[in-house]
Amino acid sequence: RPRYLGIPGDKEYCISSDDLFSLPYCPGKTLVVGASYVALECAGFLAGIGLDVTVMVRSILLRGFDQDMANKIGEHMQEHGIKFIRQFVPIKVEQIEAGTPG
Repeated sequence: RPRYLGIPGDKEYCISSDDLFSLPYCPGKTLVVGASYVALECAGFLAGIGLDVTVMVRSILLRGFDQDMANKIGEHMQEHGIKFIRQFVPIKVEQIEAGTPG
């Protein structure tokens, strides 16, 4: 089930995987927080439509799945332009410059 991050700024500046498909605009450059299959599916979809996508991973990709396969999936995603930030957890979300969505 999608949920917000529980950190300052999350409800102001973040969207859930459910929200993604009902946005009235293109989200543009995107940081996907988490490495579940839903997070990676969203990252792949966004990269597939040509967006700049980075995935923030706390520990490992696809926890609970075969790790050899999970690593192969991560390598494949990187080969297709998706960037990964590993061993990080967000502590707040803030707007660094005014702009419009997308």
